[in-house]
Amino acid sequence: MSEEVKNPNYWKSLGELARNEEYEKYVEREFPENATELNDEVSRRSFLRVMGASIALAGFAACRRPVQKIMPYSDMPEDVTPGKPLFYASAMPFQDALAGIVVENHEGRPTKIEGNELHPASNGNTSIFGQAAVLNMYDPDRSRYVRKDGERSSVNAFAEFCSNHFSDTGQNIAFVSEANSSPTYNMLKNQALARFSNARWITYEPFGEDNALEGTNIAFGQRLRTFNRFDNASVIVALDDDFLNPAGDKNSVENTRRFTDGRHIESPEDGMSRFYAIESTFSITGSNADNRLRIKSSDIEPFIYALAAELSDAVSGLSPFSGISNKFSDHEWIPILAEELLENRGESILTVGRDHKPELHAAVAAMNLALDNAGQTVTYHQVPHLDEENSREAFASLAEDLNAGRIDTIVLVGINPVFTAPADLNFADALSEAGQVIHLSDYYDETSRLANWHLNRAHFLEAWGDGSSYTGTRSVIQPQIEPLYSGISEIEFLNTILTGEQRDGYDLVQETWQSYYSSDFESGWKQALHDGVAEEEEFPAVSVSLSDNFNTAAGDFATGSGSSEGIELVIRPDSTVFDGRFANNGWLQELPKPMTKITWDNVALMSKETADQLGVTAAGLGEAEVEVVAITVDGTTVEMPAWVQPGHADDSITVTVGYGREGIGRVANKTGVDTYPLRTTSTMLYASGISVEKTAKTYEIACTQDHNTMEGRSLLRHATLQEYRDDPDFSTYDSAYDAEMPGLAYADEHGKDRPLSIFNSIDEQEYPADEPQWGMSIDLNACTGCGVCTIACTAENNIPVIGKREVSRGREMHWIRNDRYYDGDVNDPRALHQPVPCMHCELAPCEQVCPVAATTHSDDGMNQMTYNRCIGTRYCANNCPYKVRRFNFFNYTKEFLTEGDDPEIVQMAMNPEVTIRFRGVMEKCTYCVQRVNRAKIETKIETDGETKKPADGSVETACQQACPADAIYFGDLTDPESEVVKTKKNNRNYLLLEELNTRPRTSYLSKIRNPNPKLA
Repeated sequence: MSEEVKNPNYWKSLGELARNEEYEKYVEREFPENATELNDEVSRRSFLRVMGASIALAGFAACRRPVQKIMPYSDMPEDVTPGKPLFYASAMPFQDALAGIVVENHEGRPTKIEGNELHPASNGNTSIFGQAAVLNMYDPDRSRYVRKDGERSSVNAFAEFCSNHFSDTGQNIAFVSEANSSPTYNMLKNQALARFSNARWITYEPFGEDNALEGTNIAFGQRLRTFNRFDNASVIVALDDDFLNPAGDKNSVENTRRFTDGRHIESPEDGMSRFYAIESTFSITGSNADNRLRIKSSDIEPFIYALAAELSDAVSGLSPFSGISNKFSDHEWIPILAEELLENRGESILTVGRDHKPELHAAVAAMNLALDNAGQTVTYHQVPHLDEENSREAFASLAEDLNAGRIDTIVLVGINPVFTAPADLNFADALSEAGQVIHLSDYYDETSRLANWHLNRAHFLEAWGDGSSYTGTRSVIQPQIEPLYSGISEIEFLNTILTGEQRDGYDLVQETWQSYYSSDFESGWKQALHDGVAEEEEFPAVSVSLSDNFNTAAGDFATGSGSSEGIELVIRPDSTVFDGRFANNGWLQELPKPMTKITWDNVALMSKETADQLGVTAAGLGEAEVEVVAITVDGTTVEMPAWVQPGHADDSITVTVGYGREGIGRVANKTGVDTYPLRTTSTMLYASGISVEKTAKTYEIACTQDHNTMEGRSLLRHATLQEYRDDPDFSTYDSAYDAEMPGLAYADEHGKDRPLSIFNSIDEQEYPADEPQWGMSIDLNACTGCGVCTIACTAENNIPVIGKREVSRGREMHWIRNDRYYDGDVNDPRALHQPVPCMHCELAPCEQVCPVAATTHSDDGMNQMTYNRCIGTRYCANNCPYKVRRFNFFNYTKEFLTEGDDPEIVQMAMNPEVTIRFRGVMEKCTYCVQRVNRAKIETKIETDGETKKPADGSVETACQQACPADAIYFGDLTDPESEVVKTKKNNRNYLLLEELNTRPRTSYLSKIRNPNPKLA
């Protein structure tokens, strides 16, 4: 190719940008060093012990179906056909927001979760937490039995204890629970408060919406839930709000769908919303912004007040902010944002991160009201199950009462406050002052070890329940399997406390739902179970107005605001393990974090300028060993690895919680660093005036950002909306490279319709006319980089989890990776995301070099692997320009079936439709061939053999079905009306590395941004 060809400056890491010697050596290796033996201090057998349930869905159950079932069939049920899965509607609770799901069930074994298309919160999609929920259920490290003072007991013994202990209804009882929207649960909650005269109920979430609720209380005089309708907005301003991240917003799936719907374009004539992000940490949400401003989290407050002051002269209701002057009053963004918001009154949204102080939520709510957004793009809802008091203040007050010995009994429902409570509350010490401590939890965790009674909780796939979505749609939670470890649900637990008797959750839920279907209960109940939703409904929307006290309150907090000096510490939930509740989930631990691509650890994120200031030189430079820093907040010091994050705010360091667990499970134990000791009641989001020092220590980080690189090639194509309108064909090779496609002149000269392929040693295949021809298209304009496609593929295809050491050697097994690229200056780059599965090339390079024809083309055009023919030469991976093939370096299958714990439970977790791989075998994306074949068989049966081409939309790959952004299209290329064909005809469609003329079946739609030209 000519040296004059344009080569966009995309880079994955600082090492790639610097092109240092170590990086060059790293990427020149086709396969990692020491790739033949597992020869470190972790033996193969101990690997199995530490991996625990991560291998449960990793394909280690041989090539046969599990043999253990809850109950053997004496008479085969009419609706069960061996080998054919059934699908049941249910719902998954996450905090107090339910998402509708459909569970794939193989003869009584749930194996896969998908979204429910009838449910407004999921609309057929899921988050990474939803996809990983099956692994949580099959986790052999979950608590298995009731404990009394650490010794094994039973539910019967607990019921007898409750009958006697709770007969004293005048004792001081504190119930502390997770957020829960279940009508049945809240009915029992009300019964408990009515029965026990001195009882109190506190809802505590380490990362909840309490500040947002208090903010609406300040602004409107009511604790209301804020719902942003992003699809209705023309301008969106996110102020340190990671609303596209499941860890940042419990309604992220619906947020993502609405956000991408508002930015969907099919032609240059279409419009799209404009999105501004102001944040400290480079987040998923910020990476999708049209314009992004990086500032410290402590600077969000003066920025908001400066914006409100700018708007106050043009709109009513913001007079308390008039005349405010601070460091951002003269910032170039302030008048530009104000102008945009005023031009789009009633069609804009301002939103602020949930953990910012209530006063900021109040100010943002007032601005949305002043801009006529309330009731249009932003609605406010009364949520009946929310407490009227400030939960964080109530929780702190409870700690005081515990220390004073004023609590006779404390009942902890699902939460783990010894691990997650603010450090200054010393909750472990406080618990020791209670008369009785009763704890229901998934694991025998940090809190359980201090409890008099510990009860093991049933997983939501094992128990009856109910609840509401974020906006109020009710659903029933249907169990898919008997509790593996005889656990009990929250409602069964509370009922036992109230009555001293055991009662099935099914009866409790039905009793609650009798009031919803008083005329024809049986019909309504069955319909709710079948659909997974009771009806399309929402919590009551409120027409809001500013409270009488708002002006006074706003005047006080706005004039007293200020930003911090020096370096701040920002404390956030982790993108994969959240607050620590998913720490024992191997899928989530091994999922590369969206922006850093780090696995199995948490780090101290900082900008390059901050790293230089601290003398940190080795962080994030493509090296496995990075320097460790000591972070001190109010006398508490935590040491953790430092990582340079391009685009991070200067003088700010971000850490995430949820790591550093002890005695929880084989995956979570001693993984990462516990940062909760740095989080106090006054530093729930950020701490100012911290001390940071570099230590002499180093730490190994398993990061995938430099793995499987396709360096030096134009992989991403993007333009601004105006550039797209000026040049609709910007995605073509000629425009991307400013050069002619290689081989095109030769093709014209010899009368060929396509350039000569470097892989033309085989003739183009002729496919049977009665076979569909499968293809895929990925819309980069919709993809947010969340990673749910990777988790969904793992769950569907029995992909193994291999652990930190193997990932650091470049051996991760994910069939679809999500590359994150930077573009621009190292301190303030743009970020772009690109999912990369197998391309299923028509002229596949892998097929040319396999000496045993283990990789071939199928009649329906897919590049397929014959596992028992593969001899492991790895020539195919070497010849694949897309680097999408994965090699099984070790044979854990045999060992796992003869060693380790609970082989029966492990086997129950397998997807029986997917072949298990073994050592020495190459594997890759199959376009979910098992789903394709199932649909072809069903179509053939339904049409009496007339056709085996499934109707468009009847086959969805796992990644496509899970994606909340609907970024992936899959279908039959011979059907001109199929969605995938329509997308491939779009002028934004392009092929990855098309200059090689491998003719891939997977293509991409280029990304479009809509930046404000005044800020470009």
